[in-house]
Amino acid sequence: MQEKIACSHHITNHIPGKPYYSLKKKFVLGVIVIIVPVLGLLFTWISVKLHNQAKQETLEKARVVTDQIILTRQWITDCMGGVFVNTQSPGARDVTSATTDRMTTAHGTYQLFTPSMVTKKLSQYSFREKAYYFRLSSLNPLNTANSPDSFEKQALTLFNGTQGSEFYRFTEDAMDYMVPLYKTRGCLQCHTDQTLKTAQIIGGLRVTVPYKKVRETFKKNLFLVGGAGLGITLLTIIVLVFLIHTLVLKPLNELEEKSRQLTTGDLSSRVSLKTHDELERLGDSFNLMADSLMRNRDSLEEKVAKATRDLAQANHELLKLDRLKSNFLANMSHELRTPLTAAKGSIHYLERTVQNKEDLAYIRIIEKNISRLTRLVANLFDFTKLEAGKIDWEFEREDISQLAAEVIEIMGPIAQARQVNLYLNAPGPLHAVIDLERMEQVLVNLLDNAIKFSNKNAIVRVEITDQDRHIEIRVKDQGQGITKESLETVFEKFYTADTLSENRQRGAGMGLAIAKAIITAHRGEISVESQPKIATTFIVTLPKG
Repeated sequence: MQEKIACSHHITNHIPGKPYYSLKKKFVLGVIVIIVPVLGLLFTWISVKLHNQAKQETLEKARVVTDQIILTRQWITDCMGGVFVNTQSPGARDVTSATTDRMTTAHGTYQLFTPSMVTKKLSQYSFREKAYYFRLSSLNPLNTANSPDSFEKQALTLFNGTQGSEFYRFTEDAMDYMVPLYKTRGCLQCHTDQTLKTAQIIGGLRVTVPYKKVRETFKKNLFLVGGAGLGITLLTIIVLVFLIHTLVLKPLNELEEKSRQLTTGDLSSRVSLKTHDELERLGDSFNLMADSLMRNRDSLEEKVAKATRDLAQANHELLKLDRLKSNFLANMSHELRTPLTAAKGSIHYLERTVQNKEDLAYIRIIEKNISRLTRLVANLFDFTKLEAGKIDWEFEREDISQLAAEVIEIMGPIAQARQVNLYLNAPGPLHAVIDLERMEQVLVNLLDNAIKFSNKNAIVRVEITDQDRHIEIRVKDQGQGITKESLETVFEKFYTADTLSENRQRGAGMGLAIAKAIITAHRGEISVESQPKIATTFIVTLPKG
Protein backbone atom coordinates (compact mmCIF):
# COMPACT_ATOMS: atom_id res chain seq x y z
CA MET A 1 0.00 0.00 0.00
CA GLN A 2 2.76 2.41 0.96
CA GLU A 3 4.64 1.60 -2.23
CA LYS A 4 1.63 2.64 -4.30
CA ILE A 5 1.31 5.90 -2.39
CA ALA A 6 5.01 6.65 -2.77
CA CYS A 7 4.81 6.12 -6.52
CA SER A 8 2.15 8.81 -6.81
CA HIS A 9 4.73 11.35 -5.65
CA HIS A 10 6.20 11.37 -9.12
CA ILE A 11 2.89 12.38 -10.60
CA THR A 12 2.89 15.71 -8.76
CA ASN A 13 6.42 16.66 -9.72
CA HIS A 14 7.18 19.51 -12.09
CA ILE A 15 6.90 18.53 -15.77
CA PRO A 16 10.43 18.35 -17.32
CA GLY A 17 11.17 20.84 -20.05
CA LYS A 18 8.78 23.50 -18.79
CA PRO A 19 10.15 26.54 -16.94
CA TYR A 20 9.38 26.79 -13.22
CA TYR A 21 8.74 30.18 -11.60
CA SER A 22 8.12 30.52 -7.89
CA LEU A 23 5.16 32.53 -6.64
CA LYS A 24 7.56 35.05 -5.08
CA LYS A 25 9.25 35.66 -8.43
CA LYS A 26 5.91 36.04 -10.16
CA PHE A 27 4.72 38.49 -7.52
CA VAL A 28 7.88 40.62 -7.64
CA LEU A 29 7.77 40.60 -11.44
CA GLY A 30 4.11 41.59 -11.38
CA VAL A 31 4.78 44.44 -8.95
CA ILE A 32 7.66 45.68 -11.13
CA VAL A 33 5.56 45.44 -14.29
CA ILE A 34 2.79 47.47 -12.65
CA ILE A 35 4.72 50.00 -10.54
CA VAL A 36 7.64 50.82 -12.84
CA PRO A 37 5.51 52.07 -15.79
CA VAL A 38 3.21 53.93 -13.39
CA LEU A 39 6.23 55.43 -11.64
CA GLY A 40 7.74 56.37 -14.99
CA LEU A 41 4.55 58.12 -16.09
CA LEU A 42 4.23 59.85 -12.72
CA PHE A 43 7.87 60.92 -12.79
CA THR A 44 7.47 62.28 -16.31
CA TRP A 45 4.30 64.14 -15.32
CA ILE A 46 5.98 65.60 -12.23
CA SER A 47 9.07 66.64 -14.22
CA VAL A 48 6.88 68.42 -16.78
CA LYS A 49 4.94 70.09 -14.00
CA LEU A 50 8.12 71.17 -12.19
CA HIS A 51 9.61 72.47 -15.42
CA ASN A 52 6.47 74.45 -16.23
CA GLN A 53 6.32 75.72 -12.64
CA ALA A 54 9.92 76.91 -12.79
CA LYS A 55 9.19 78.80 -16.02
CA GLN A 56 5.99 80.22 -14.58
CA GLU A 57 7.76 81.42 -11.43
CA THR A 58 10.47 83.08 -13.52
CA LEU A 59 7.80 84.69 -15.72
CA GLU A 60 5.92 85.98 -12.66
CA LYS A 61 9.17 87.42 -11.28
CA ALA A 62 9.78 89.21 -14.58
CA ARG A 63 6.25 90.59 -14.51
CA VAL A 64 6.70 91.91 -10.96
CA VAL A 65 10.01 93.59 -11.86
CA THR A 66 8.43 95.06 -14.99
CA ASP A 67 5.49 96.44 -13.03
CA GLN A 68 7.89 98.11 -10.54
CA ILE A 69 9.91 99.68 -13.34
CA ILE A 70 6.81 100.96 -15.13
CA LEU A 71 5.47 102.42 -11.89
CA THR A 72 8.81 104.11 -11.24
CA ARG A 73 8.77 105.54 -14.78
CA GLN A 74 5.21 106.70 -14.24
CA TRP A 75 6.20 108.51 -11.05
CA ILE A 76 9.15 110.18 -12.83
CA THR A 77 6.89 111.15 -15.73
CA ASP A 78 4.38 112.61 -13.33
CA CYS A 79 7.21 114.72 -11.79
CA MET A 80 7.11 117.12 -14.75
CA GLY A 81 8.80 114.68 -17.08
CA GLY A 82 11.91 113.91 -14.98
CA VAL A 83 14.00 114.41 -11.86
CA PHE A 84 17.16 116.50 -11.36
CA VAL A 85 20.25 114.58 -10.21
CA ASN A 86 23.57 116.06 -8.98
CA THR A 87 26.04 115.41 -11.77
CA GLN A 88 28.81 114.68 -9.22
CA SER A 89 26.84 111.98 -7.38
CA PRO A 90 27.59 108.26 -8.01
CA GLY A 91 24.07 107.79 -9.31
CA ALA A 92 24.71 110.18 -12.23
CA ARG A 93 27.67 108.34 -13.64
CA ASP A 94 27.74 106.29 -16.85
CA VAL A 95 24.45 107.67 -18.14
CA THR A 96 24.19 109.42 -21.50
CA SER A 97 22.04 112.55 -21.22
CA ALA A 98 19.25 112.88 -23.73
CA THR A 99 18.52 116.54 -22.75
CA THR A 100 20.49 119.72 -21.97
CA ASP A 101 18.29 120.71 -19.07
CA ARG A 102 20.55 121.59 -16.14
CA MET A 103 20.23 123.55 -13.00
CA THR A 104 23.01 125.12 -10.87
CA THR A 105 22.49 125.59 -7.14
CA ALA A 106 24.65 126.22 -4.11
CA HIS A 107 24.91 122.45 -3.72
CA GLY A 108 26.13 121.88 -7.28
CA THR A 109 24.97 121.32 -10.83
CA TYR A 110 21.92 119.13 -11.41
CA GLN A 111 21.04 117.29 -14.64
CA LEU A 112 17.49 116.41 -15.65
CA PHE A 113 17.08 112.63 -15.70
CA THR A 114 14.26 111.53 -18.01
CA PRO A 115 12.33 108.30 -17.36
CA SER A 116 14.50 106.55 -19.94
CA MET A 117 17.71 107.66 -18.20
CA VAL A 118 16.40 106.60 -14.80
CA THR A 119 15.37 103.22 -16.25
CA LYS A 120 18.88 102.67 -17.61
CA LYS A 121 20.47 103.63 -14.29
CA LEU A 122 18.16 101.29 -12.39
CA SER A 123 19.12 98.56 -14.85
CA GLN A 124 22.80 99.08 -14.02
CA TYR A 125 22.09 98.85 -10.31
CA SER A 126 19.89 95.80 -10.62
CA PHE A 127 22.38 93.96 -12.78
CA ARG A 128 25.13 94.65 -10.27
CA GLU A 129 23.10 93.76 -7.18
CA LYS A 130 20.44 91.26 -8.32
CA ALA A 131 21.69 90.04 -11.69
CA TYR A 132 18.57 91.49 -13.34
CA TYR A 133 18.86 93.39 -16.53
CA PHE A 134 16.36 95.66 -18.24
CA ARG A 135 16.43 98.31 -20.93
CA LEU A 136 14.20 100.46 -23.11
CA SER A 137 14.01 100.17 -26.86
CA SER A 138 12.01 101.79 -29.61
CA LEU A 139 11.62 101.44 -33.33
CA ASN A 140 12.20 105.27 -33.51
CA PRO A 141 14.54 105.96 -30.57
CA LEU A 142 15.57 109.47 -29.54
CA ASN A 143 18.74 107.92 -28.12
CA THR A 144 20.65 105.47 -30.31
CA ALA A 145 21.44 103.45 -27.19
CA ASN A 146 17.77 102.43 -27.24
CA SER A 147 17.95 100.86 -30.69
CA PRO A 148 16.30 97.42 -30.61
CA ASP A 149 18.00 94.06 -31.22
CA SER A 150 16.31 91.20 -33.10
CA PHE A 151 14.30 90.00 -30.09
CA GLU A 152 13.15 93.53 -29.21
CA LYS A 153 12.34 94.37 -32.83
CA GLN A 154 10.21 91.21 -33.09
CA ALA A 155 8.38 92.12 -29.86
CA LEU A 156 7.81 95.77 -30.90
CA THR A 157 6.51 94.68 -34.29
CA LEU A 158 4.00 92.36 -32.59
CA PHE A 159 2.99 95.11 -30.12
CA ASN A 160 2.40 97.62 -32.90
CA GLY A 161 0.29 95.05 -34.64
CA THR A 162 -1.81 94.74 -31.44
CA GLN A 163 -0.98 91.02 -31.22
CA GLY A 164 -0.19 90.90 -27.53
CA SER A 165 0.60 92.76 -24.35
CA GLU A 166 3.76 90.79 -23.50
CA PHE A 167 6.42 88.79 -25.26
CA TYR A 168 9.06 86.48 -23.79
CA ARG A 169 11.50 83.72 -24.49
CA PHE A 170 13.61 81.26 -22.46
CA THR A 171 17.27 80.67 -23.24
CA GLU A 172 19.80 78.38 -21.60
CA ASP A 173 20.73 80.83 -18.83
CA ALA A 174 18.03 83.56 -18.79
CA MET A 175 14.51 84.62 -19.70
CA ASP A 176 13.84 87.71 -21.80
CA TYR A 177 10.53 89.42 -21.06
CA MET A 178 9.18 92.51 -22.85
CA VAL A 179 6.08 94.68 -22.56
CA PRO A 180 4.98 97.72 -24.58
CA LEU A 181 5.29 101.28 -23.27
CA TYR A 182 2.42 103.63 -24.12
CA LYS A 183 2.49 107.42 -24.68
CA THR A 184 1.11 109.58 -21.87
CA ARG A 185 0.78 113.38 -21.40
CA GLY A 186 4.01 113.42 -19.45
CA CYS A 187 5.81 111.98 -22.46
CA LEU A 188 5.11 115.20 -24.47
CA GLN A 189 7.76 117.04 -22.55
CA CYS A 190 10.40 114.96 -24.32
CA HIS A 191 8.53 113.70 -27.37
CA THR A 192 7.44 117.14 -28.57
CA ASP A 193 7.68 116.31 -32.25
CA GLN A 194 4.95 113.67 -32.04
CA THR A 195 1.23 114.15 -31.91
CA LEU A 196 -0.59 112.60 -29.00
CA LYS A 197 -2.71 109.57 -29.71
CA THR A 198 -4.51 107.54 -27.13
CA ALA A 199 -2.68 104.32 -26.19
CA GLN A 200 0.02 104.82 -28.81
CA ILE A 201 3.11 102.63 -28.31
CA ILE A 202 6.34 104.60 -28.12
CA GLY A 203 8.61 101.65 -27.30
CA GLY A 204 9.09 98.64 -25.10
CA LEU A 205 10.58 97.63 -21.76
CA ARG A 206 12.73 94.51 -21.81
CA VAL A 207 13.58 92.68 -18.59
CA THR A 208 16.12 89.85 -18.54
CA VAL A 209 15.81 87.58 -15.53
CA PRO A 210 18.48 84.90 -14.76
CA TYR A 211 17.16 81.35 -15.33
CA LYS A 212 20.26 79.19 -14.85
CA LYS A 213 19.92 78.83 -11.07
CA VAL A 214 16.21 78.13 -11.41
CA ARG A 215 16.92 75.43 -13.99
CA GLU A 216 19.61 73.88 -11.76
CA THR A 217 17.22 73.94 -8.82
CA PHE A 218 14.58 72.31 -11.02
CA LYS A 219 16.99 69.50 -11.98
CA LYS A 220 17.99 69.04 -8.35
CA ASN A 221 14.35 68.80 -7.28
CA LEU A 222 13.70 66.43 -10.17
CA PHE A 223 16.46 64.09 -9.01
CA LEU A 224 15.18 64.33 -5.43
CA VAL A 225 11.67 63.42 -6.57
CA GLY A 226 13.02 60.55 -8.70
CA GLY A 227 15.17 59.25 -5.87
CA ALA A 228 12.30 59.49 -3.44
CA GLY A 229 10.00 57.70 -5.90
CA LEU A 230 12.56 54.95 -6.47
CA GLY A 231 13.13 54.58 -2.73
CA ILE A 232 9.40 54.41 -2.08
CA THR A 233 9.02 51.83 -4.86
CA LEU A 234 11.81 49.64 -3.47
CA LEU A 235 10.46 49.98 0.04
CA THR A 236 6.97 49.09 -1.21
CA ILE A 237 8.30 46.00 -3.04
CA ILE A 238 10.29 44.91 0.02
CA VAL A 239 7.29 45.35 2.32
CA LEU A 240 4.98 43.56 -0.12
CA VAL A 241 7.45 40.70 -0.61
CA PHE A 242 7.81 40.39 3.17
CA LEU A 243 4.05 40.37 3.59
CA ILE A 244 3.48 37.86 0.78
CA HIS A 245 6.24 35.64 2.18
CA THR A 246 4.90 35.80 5.71
CA LEU A 247 1.17 35.69 5.01
CA VAL A 248 1.02 33.52 1.87
CA LEU A 249 4.24 31.74 0.88
CA LYS A 250 5.18 30.46 4.33
CA PRO A 251 1.78 28.78 4.88
CA LEU A 252 1.85 27.44 1.30
CA ASN A 253 5.34 26.01 1.84
CA GLU A 254 4.12 24.26 4.96
CA LEU A 255 1.16 22.87 3.02
CA GLU A 256 3.50 21.70 0.25
CA GLU A 257 5.88 20.01 2.69
CA LYS A 258 3.05 18.24 4.50
CA SER A 259 1.57 17.19 1.14
CA ARG A 260 4.91 15.64 0.15
CA GLN A 261 5.00 13.74 3.44
CA LEU A 262 1.46 12.61 2.72
CA THR A 263 2.38 11.31 -0.75
CA THR A 264 5.27 9.28 0.70
CA GLY A 265 2.84 7.42 2.96
CA ASP A 266 3.17 9.47 6.15
CA LEU A 267 -0.55 9.96 6.78
CA SER A 268 0.14 11.31 10.27
CA SER A 269 1.44 14.65 8.90
CA ARG A 270 -0.72 17.66 9.80
CA VAL A 271 -0.46 21.41 9.21
CA SER A 272 -0.77 24.08 11.89
CA LEU A 273 -1.74 27.43 10.34
CA LYS A 274 -2.85 30.33 12.50
CA THR A 275 -3.36 32.96 9.80
CA HIS A 276 -7.06 33.52 10.61
CA ASP A 277 -7.95 33.65 6.93
CA GLU A 278 -8.69 31.40 3.93
CA LEU A 279 -5.30 29.67 4.25
CA GLU A 280 -6.15 28.51 7.77
CA ARG A 281 -9.42 27.07 6.44
CA LEU A 282 -7.41 25.37 3.68
CA GLY A 283 -5.11 23.90 6.33
CA ASP A 284 -8.12 22.60 8.27
CA SER A 285 -9.43 20.99 5.07
CA PHE A 286 -6.02 19.40 4.51
CA ASN A 287 -6.05 17.93 8.02
CA LEU A 288 -9.58 16.58 7.48
CA MET A 289 -8.42 14.99 4.22
CA ALA A 290 -5.41 13.41 5.97
CA ASP A 291 -7.68 12.04 8.72
CA SER A 292 -9.99 10.58 6.09
CA LEU A 293 -7.07 9.01 4.22
CA MET A 294 -5.73 7.47 7.42
CA ARG A 295 -9.11 5.98 8.25
CA ASN A 296 -9.48 4.68 4.70
CA ARG A 297 -5.97 3.21 4.79
CA ASP A 298 -6.63 1.41 8.06
CA SER A 299 -9.89 0.09 6.67
CA LEU A 300 -8.22 -0.88 3.40
CA GLU A 301 -5.37 -2.63 5.21
CA GLU A 302 -7.91 -4.66 7.13
CA LYS A 303 -9.70 -5.53 3.90
CA VAL A 304 -6.41 -6.38 2.18
CA ALA A 305 -5.33 -8.54 5.10
CA LYS A 306 -8.65 -10.38 5.01
CA ALA A 307 -8.47 -10.72 1.22
CA THR A 308 -4.88 -11.96 1.52
CA ARG A 309 -5.95 -14.62 4.00
CA ASP A 310 -8.84 -15.61 1.75
CA LEU A 311 -6.52 -15.72 -1.28
CA ALA A 312 -3.95 -17.78 0.62
CA GLN A 313 -6.64 -20.24 1.60
CA ALA A 314 -8.00 -20.30 -1.96
CA ASN A 315 -4.47 -20.72 -3.33
CA HIS A 316 -3.89 -23.61 -0.94
CA GLU A 317 -7.09 -25.24 -2.19
CA LEU A 318 -6.08 -24.58 -5.81
CA LEU A 319 -2.64 -26.09 -5.26
CA LYS A 320 -4.27 -29.10 -3.70
CA LEU A 321 -6.66 -29.40 -6.65
CA ASP A 322 -3.77 -28.88 -9.08
CA ARG A 323 -1.80 -31.70 -7.45
CA LEU A 324 -4.85 -33.91 -7.61
CA LYS A 325 -5.33 -32.97 -11.25
CA SER A 326 -1.69 -33.66 -12.09
CA ASN A 327 -1.80 -37.01 -10.28
CA PHE A 328 -5.04 -37.85 -12.01
CA LEU A 329 -3.68 -36.96 -15.44
CA ALA A 330 -0.45 -38.86 -14.80
CA ASN A 331 -2.30 -41.95 -13.61
CA MET A 332 -4.89 -41.65 -16.36
CA SER A 333 -2.19 -41.24 -19.02
CA HIS A 334 -0.40 -44.29 -17.68
CA GLU A 335 -3.63 -46.30 -17.59
CA LEU A 336 -4.56 -45.22 -21.13
CA ARG A 337 -1.27 -46.39 -22.59
CA THR A 338 -1.96 -50.10 -21.87
CA PRO A 339 -5.25 -50.38 -23.85
CA LEU A 340 -3.91 -48.15 -26.60
CA THR A 341 -0.84 -50.39 -26.96
CA ALA A 342 -3.07 -53.44 -27.10
CA ALA A 343 -5.35 -51.78 -29.66
CA LYS A 344 -2.38 -50.74 -31.77
CA GLY A 345 -1.00 -54.32 -31.73
CA SER A 346 -4.39 -55.66 -32.77
CA ILE A 347 -4.59 -53.19 -35.66
CA HIS A 348 -1.14 -54.25 -36.87
CA TYR A 349 -2.31 -57.91 -36.77
CA LEU A 350 -5.44 -57.07 -38.77
CA GLU A 351 -3.36 -55.23 -41.37
CA ARG A 352 -1.34 -58.39 -41.95
CA THR A 353 -4.29 -60.75 -42.10
CA VAL A 354 -7.18 -58.87 -43.70
CA GLN A 355 -7.16 -58.99 -47.52
CA ASN A 356 -10.29 -56.99 -48.34
CA LYS A 357 -9.24 -53.51 -49.56
CA GLU A 358 -12.32 -51.80 -48.15
CA ASP A 359 -11.70 -53.31 -44.74
CA LEU A 360 -8.02 -52.32 -44.93
CA ALA A 361 -9.02 -48.69 -45.57
CA TYR A 362 -11.11 -48.65 -42.40
CA ILE A 363 -8.32 -50.33 -40.48
CA ARG A 364 -5.84 -47.64 -41.58
CA ILE A 365 -8.28 -44.90 -40.46
CA ILE A 366 -8.47 -46.60 -37.08
CA GLU A 367 -4.68 -46.89 -36.94
CA LYS A 368 -4.21 -43.21 -37.80
CA ASN A 369 -6.55 -42.05 -35.03
CA ILE A 370 -5.04 -44.50 -32.51
CA SER A 371 -1.58 -43.03 -33.34
CA ARG A 372 -2.92 -39.56 -32.81
CA LEU A 373 -4.52 -40.56 -29.53
CA THR A 374 -1.24 -42.19 -28.47
CA ARG A 375 0.68 -38.98 -29.16
CA LEU A 376 -1.94 -36.98 -27.26
CA VAL A 377 -1.69 -39.29 -24.24
CA ALA A 378 2.13 -39.18 -24.43
CA ASN A 379 2.11 -35.37 -24.52
CA LEU A 380 -0.35 -35.23 -21.64
CA PHE A 381 1.83 -37.61 -19.63
CA ASP A 382 4.99 -35.61 -20.38
CA PHE A 383 3.30 -32.29 -19.56
CA THR A 384 2.01 -33.47 -16.19
CA LYS A 385 5.44 -34.80 -15.29
CA LEU A 386 7.13 -31.53 -16.38
CA GLU A 387 4.62 -29.45 -14.44
CA ALA A 388 5.06 -31.59 -11.34
CA GLY A 389 8.87 -31.51 -11.70
CA LYS A 390 9.08 -35.31 -11.80
CA ILE A 391 11.06 -35.64 -15.03
CA ASP A 392 14.27 -37.63 -14.74
CA TRP A 393 16.69 -35.64 -16.90
CA GLU A 394 19.66 -37.25 -18.58
CA PHE A 395 21.94 -34.36 -19.55
CA GLU A 396 24.92 -35.19 -21.74
CA ARG A 397 27.15 -33.27 -24.11
CA GLU A 398 25.67 -33.75 -27.60
CA ASP A 399 26.15 -32.33 -31.12
CA ILE A 400 23.16 -30.07 -31.95
CA SER A 401 23.90 -30.15 -35.69
CA GLN A 402 23.81 -33.97 -35.76
CA LEU A 403 20.59 -33.99 -33.71
CA ALA A 404 18.95 -31.59 -36.17
CA ALA A 405 20.03 -33.78 -39.13
CA GLU A 406 18.49 -36.86 -37.51
CA VAL A 407 15.22 -35.03 -36.83
CA ILE A 408 15.14 -33.85 -40.47
CA GLU A 409 15.51 -37.47 -41.54
CA ILE A 410 12.72 -38.61 -39.18
CA MET A 411 10.33 -35.91 -40.40
CA GLY A 412 11.23 -36.42 -44.08
CA PRO A 413 8.38 -38.82 -44.93
CA ILE A 414 5.78 -36.58 -43.25
CA ALA A 415 7.09 -33.55 -45.17
CA GLN A 416 7.10 -35.50 -48.42
CA ALA A 417 3.51 -36.59 -47.84
CA ARG A 418 2.50 -32.97 -47.39
CA GLN A 419 4.63 -31.83 -50.40
CA VAL A 420 6.91 -29.69 -48.21
CA ASN A 421 10.69 -29.51 -48.64
CA LEU A 422 13.00 -29.58 -45.62
CA TYR A 423 16.33 -27.70 -45.64
CA LEU A 424 19.07 -27.81 -42.99
CA ASN A 425 21.81 -25.19 -42.68
CA ALA A 426 24.33 -26.17 -39.97
CA PRO A 427 27.95 -24.91 -39.78
CA GLY A 428 29.34 -28.16 -38.31
CA PRO A 429 29.58 -29.72 -34.86
CA LEU A 430 28.11 -27.45 -32.15
CA HIS A 431 27.93 -29.06 -28.71
CA ALA A 432 25.60 -28.38 -25.81
CA VAL A 433 24.70 -30.22 -22.61
CA ILE A 434 21.18 -31.51 -23.29
CA ASP A 435 18.72 -34.31 -22.64
CA LEU A 436 18.89 -35.81 -26.12
CA GLU A 437 15.44 -37.44 -26.06
CA ARG A 438 13.70 -34.29 -24.77
CA MET A 439 15.52 -31.96 -27.17
CA GLU A 440 14.61 -34.27 -30.05
CA GLN A 441 11.00 -34.01 -28.88
CA VAL A 442 11.23 -30.20 -29.09
CA LEU A 443 12.65 -30.19 -32.62
CA VAL A 444 10.13 -32.80 -33.81
CA ASN A 445 7.31 -30.69 -32.37
CA LEU A 446 8.56 -27.49 -34.06
CA LEU A 447 9.13 -29.19 -37.41
CA ASP A 448 5.74 -30.91 -37.24
CA ASN A 449 4.03 -27.52 -36.70
CA ALA A 450 6.10 -25.91 -39.49
CA ILE A 451 5.19 -28.69 -41.95
CA LYS A 452 1.55 -28.65 -40.87
CA PHE A 453 1.10 -24.90 -41.42
CA SER A 454 3.24 -24.49 -44.58
CA ASN A 455 1.79 -24.22 -48.04
CA LYS A 456 2.36 -26.86 -50.72
CA ASN A 457 5.80 -26.85 -52.32
CA ALA A 458 7.03 -24.59 -49.52
CA ILE A 459 10.45 -24.87 -47.86
CA VAL A 460 10.88 -25.35 -44.12
CA ARG A 461 14.33 -24.22 -43.06
CA VAL A 462 16.26 -25.29 -39.97
CA GLU A 463 19.20 -22.94 -39.43
CA ILE A 464 21.79 -23.47 -36.67
CA THR A 465 24.27 -20.66 -35.90
CA ASP A 466 27.07 -20.10 -33.41
CA GLN A 467 26.25 -17.04 -31.27
CA ASP A 468 29.41 -16.71 -29.14
CA ARG A 469 28.22 -18.29 -25.85
CA HIS A 470 24.97 -19.64 -27.25
CA ILE A 471 23.67 -21.86 -30.02
CA GLU A 472 20.71 -20.51 -31.95
CA ILE A 473 18.25 -22.81 -33.75
CA ARG A 474 15.75 -21.23 -36.14
CA VAL A 475 12.81 -23.20 -37.59
CA LYS A 476 11.21 -21.14 -40.34
CA ASP A 477 8.14 -22.12 -42.37
CA GLN A 478 6.45 -20.51 -45.40
CA GLY A 479 2.87 -20.36 -44.20
CA GLN A 480 0.35 -17.62 -43.48
CA GLY A 481 1.79 -16.69 -40.09
CA ILE A 482 0.31 -16.28 -36.62
CA THR A 483 -2.03 -13.46 -35.64
CA LYS A 484 -0.51 -10.65 -33.61
CA GLU A 485 -2.88 -11.33 -30.71
CA SER A 486 -1.67 -14.97 -30.45
CA LEU A 487 2.08 -14.26 -30.41
CA GLU A 488 2.14 -13.47 -26.67
CA THR A 489 0.09 -16.53 -25.63
CA VAL A 490 1.25 -19.18 -28.09
CA PHE A 491 3.40 -20.95 -25.45
CA GLU A 492 0.65 -21.17 -22.82
CA LYS A 493 -0.71 -24.62 -21.95
CA PHE A 494 -3.90 -25.76 -23.64
CA TYR A 495 -3.84 -22.63 -25.83
CA THR A 496 -4.36 -23.12 -29.56
CA ALA A 497 -3.18 -20.07 -31.49
CA ASP A 498 -5.14 -18.56 -34.35
CA THR A 499 -3.23 -18.71 -37.61
CA LEU A 500 -3.78 -16.84 -40.82
CA SER A 501 -3.86 -20.08 -42.81
CA GLU A 502 -7.01 -20.95 -44.72
CA ASN A 503 -6.62 -24.58 -43.51
CA ARG A 504 -6.57 -23.95 -39.81
CA GLN A 505 -5.49 -27.05 -37.88
CA ARG A 506 -5.81 -27.07 -34.12
CA GLY A 507 -4.08 -29.38 -31.69
CA ALA A 508 -4.50 -29.90 -27.96
CA GLY A 509 -2.40 -26.87 -27.14
CA MET A 510 0.34 -28.77 -25.30
CA GLY A 511 3.14 -29.12 -27.85
CA LEU A 512 4.62 -25.61 -27.58
CA ALA A 513 4.01 -25.49 -23.81
CA ILE A 514 6.01 -28.72 -23.45
CA ALA A 515 8.73 -27.33 -25.73
CA LYS A 516 9.00 -24.17 -23.61
CA ALA A 517 9.20 -26.18 -20.38
CA ILE A 518 11.98 -28.39 -21.82
CA ILE A 519 13.96 -25.39 -23.16
CA THR A 520 13.59 -23.57 -19.82
CA ALA A 521 14.94 -26.66 -18.02
CA HIS A 522 17.99 -26.43 -20.31
CA ARG A 523 18.53 -22.77 -19.22
CA GLY A 524 17.61 -21.69 -22.74
CA GLU A 525 14.95 -19.53 -24.33
CA ILE A 526 12.31 -19.99 -27.02
CA SER A 527 10.50 -17.22 -28.90
CA VAL A 528 8.47 -16.71 -32.06
CA GLU A 529 8.43 -14.15 -34.89
CA SER A 530 5.73 -13.94 -37.52
CA GLN A 531 5.26 -11.98 -40.74
CA PRO A 532 1.64 -12.09 -41.89
CA LYS A 533 1.18 -14.15 -45.10
CA ILE A 534 4.97 -14.69 -45.38
CA ALA A 535 6.50 -16.85 -42.64
CA THR A 536 6.69 -17.83 -38.98
CA THR A 537 10.02 -18.44 -37.24
CA PHE A 538 10.55 -20.21 -33.90
CA ILE A 539 13.90 -19.34 -32.30
CA VAL A 540 15.58 -21.59 -29.70
CA THR A 541 18.78 -20.53 -27.89
CA LEU A 542 20.82 -22.98 -25.83
CA PRO A 543 23.99 -22.33 -23.82
CA LYS A 544 27.08 -23.96 -25.24
CA GLY A 545 28.54 -26.92 -23.40
